Parts: sequence; structure tokens; C-alpha cells
Amino acid sequence: MFSQLCAQVSRVSRMGLSAKKIAGGCEGTCLIGLLISATLVYALNLKFYHSISKIHGNMQNLSDIIQQTLSQTLSQRVIWNELIHDRNSNNSNITLEQYRNSNTLEHDRNANNTLGRCSWPPKYLHGREKLNRTVFDLEDLNQVFTFMKDGHYKPTNCTPKQSVAIIVPYRDREPQMKIFLNNVIPRIYRQQLEFGIYIVEQTSGVPFNRGMLSNIGFKEAMLDMKYDCIVIHDLDILPEDDRNFYTCDVNPIHMAVKVEQFKYNLPYEGFAGGVTTFSKLQYEKINGFSNQYFGWGGEDDDLFTRMKKNDYSLIRPFEEFGHCGSVKHQQANKKNDRLKILKYAHKIWQKDGLNNLQYNLLIKRLKQLYVWIYVNIDMVNVRKSLDMKLNK
Repeated sequence: MFSQLCAQVSRVSRMGLSAKKIAGGCEGTCLIGLLISATLVYALNLKFYHSISKIHGNMQNLSDIIQQTLSQTLSQRVIWNELIHDRNSNNSNITLEQYRNSNTLEHDRNANNTLGRCSWPPKYLHGREKLNRTVFDLEDLNQVFTFMKDGHYKPTNCTPKQSVAIIVPYRDREPQMKIFLNNVIPRIYRQQLEFGIYIVEQTSGVPFNRGMLSNIGFKEAMLDMKYDCIVIHDLDILPEDDRNFYTCDVNPIHMAVKVEQFKYNLPYEGFAGGVTTFSKLQYEKINGFSNQYFGWGGEDDDLFTRMKKNDYSLIRPFEEFGHCGSVKHQQANKKNDRLKILKYAHKIWQKDGLNNLQYNLLIKRLKQLYVWIYVNIDMVNVRKSLDMKLNK
């Protein structure tokens, strides 16, 4: 019996269990010593054959307790929020049910947790991971991210650090949008933030206007709730590291520090594109983006000018955390008048942006994973307003 007991104790020790939970603070040799001492005292005070019987029973009970504790501990092992895909490949043999369960944090599964502030920094971070570039159907993603409703998520059992509106200017890139959702949602979810995702789509007919769509997304998101922060997020630049937080600070934060399409370098010091976060006050103070940049480029450099005019400096995360992957797409036509407009950025920023925003809202629809905003922009009227400002 002693040899069996020692084997049990040794097994528990190898599994990393604390013997304190089993015997009130004794571990290993201490536990066996106590058992031997108790046995000798017991034998001196009772008849030998009663003692032997009693000792055998006690040892059997202790052995049962150890076995039960070991079993319970093994059954409580949890693998936190692992993705269904291998981190270095797109191969998958795991069901949607397993994917859904793996993308639900323990604090949302356990209804008995006491409501308090969500831990900061968050507990469940993975660090840097390669992007999952598989294009899933939206129906499959809906089954995975069941914690999302109406494009919104809020932790159920703790109070989040901040609420964040993620604004995504969009047109004609459905595969990239699906990749975006499948990568961004689990990363920001693990950060235990309250967030809403807004896909702001522009109708066809006029060149794409990323800056104006960002302003529209800001206006429409703030009608839904007073978010603490907004994130202007390109669809094709995705943070790889969940330690790169979707939060705002005393200055705007540029999350896209080392971007794959730039060979994981910052293209130039004033680069403010890709993924940038603002507080509500900061975005309003700089008057948002310019509405004048139709076609590729220019709006980010204009934005940087607006930040400098308001004495803001860009905060960037540690380079170790700032890696962003790139999702390939057909590049827009770079031939436009952005350089001419950029010359006047320092003169017109107070007159051009949030405060003169005009658009035709065609659809605003709540989907499970995002809010879809479909708008029409009148380029002629927008450019007329620019001419009026330049002539003043």
C-alpha cells in the first residue's frame, strides 16, 4: 500500500499538481513522513490488528482522494482560443463547431464570473501569428463568431477598457473583406474591447474616395453609440500581432508600422495609412479626412498635415508588435490630381472634412458581423466646394 501511495504522489508531482491541495501544505516526502508517524502513534494506542485494518482503510481513502484530484485537474485543462487552422498553413481538418468553441473566451463561457474591469493587458493574447488567407463564406463565419450581433460585440462578464468603431472604406473586394473579418475579429476579441465593425461601401460611377468614406463611417457609427475610439482600417492591411491594440491614446496611434507590402518597413516617417486610431475628440479636432481625394492616394498625407496643425504626433507601437500582413488586390489607378490638392491641405483643412460632409445614404443594414453602409457620393458637388474654398 505504501508503494502504491508513493507512486500516486509521484504521479501527481509530475503533473505539476500542488500537494498542498491534497494534504494541507505537505508535499512529496513530507506527506509520506506524516503518514508513517501517524501510523506508529496509532499502532501504540490501539490493538495491532485493529490498527492495521484502520491504516489500510485510511490509506485507501487517501489514494482515492489523490486519484480523484488528479482526474478533476486533467478534466479542467483548457486550450484558450486556438484557431482551427495551423498557424503556418491554411489546411484545416477541424469542424466549424470546434472553431466556434475555440473562438469563445472563457470569461464569456462562464456566467458565474463576477463583473469587473476586463484585465489590461488582456490575458488571452497569442502574440504574432501569420494571417489566415482562406476565403470562408460569410455563413460559415457567422457560425464561428456567434458572439457577434448586429456588427457589435461587448464582453459579457467584464467592463472593457474602451469601445471602438472600426471603419472600413470598401468597394468591390468581397474576398478581401472575408479575409479581413476572419483575421481582425478574433484578434480584437482577445483584447476584450467593445467594438463595432462598419463596412462603408461606395457606389460605382465615380473614383473611390477613402477619406470621405472614413468620415461617413465616423458619422454613422457615432449615431449608433458614443464610441471612445475609431479605427480607420484598410481592408488589405491586417495586424498580425494581437499585442498591437485597437485602442486610442493621448495622440493618434498608427498601428501599421511594418507592412508586408513594404517588406515589413515603414515607407516614410510621415506615413499614416493602413490602420490608424483616434479618440472621438481627436478625429473631430482635425476635422476628419479631406473629402477631396478621389482615386488612389493623397488622403493619408493630408491627414498627417491635419494632425501636425493640431500639434498631434503619431504614436507607434513597438516594432516587434507592429507587423501587418498585406492581402493582394488590383491596384487602383494612381493618375489623379492628388498632388495639386495636397498643396492646399494646410489652408483648407478647417473648411473641408467632417464639417462640410454631404452624402446620400442608400442602405444602412445590421448584419451579424458588421454594419453595412451603402452610400452615393456626388463628385461634382464635392469638387465645387473645393473651388469655393480655394477662392476665399
